[in-house]
Amino acid sequence: MGIFDELEAQYNDIDNEYASIEFEAISKSWRKKEQKYKRKRELNDQAYFLFMFSRLEDRIRHESSQLISRKQASITSWKQRAAWDILPSGARDEMPFKKRLALLLEKGGSDYNLVVNYYTERNSIAHGGNFISPISMPSVISELKRLHWAVKA
Repeated sequence: MGIFDELEAQYNDIDNEYASIEFEAISKSWRKKEQKYKRKRELNDQAYFLFMFSRLEDRIRHESSQLISRKQASITSWKQRAAWDILPSGARDEMPFKKRLALLLEKGGSDYNLVVNYYTERNSIAHGGNFISPISMPSVISELKRLHWAVKA
């Protein structure tokens, strides 16, 4: 079982529990309790989204670093290697996330755009905001799992 599967199971356990309590509160017209558990579910979505996206970020950093190192070591023509030699080797954060992503996915392609959209959401939440667009965590989890394997050097 991979990290995404573990996180998905934990997320579902918590969300199902909160949803059950929220539903009970709705059916009994307990507005305060309903709002409390609605908020708990929102925060749970944000927490698991951030955690899962951080796993994708790490994968992108690792895979892009591997690609850069491989190109720097294998290209013998200095004219072709020059572009790779100016890039940072290793997984240091000297290179912006979107540039690393563009090394692994076609810039402007659907997967690239999806990751950029998730990155925008990540930044909003990480800096004290909320989701910018409505999301469905089951769909996001499924996409993050798929993207994790799609970003290979």
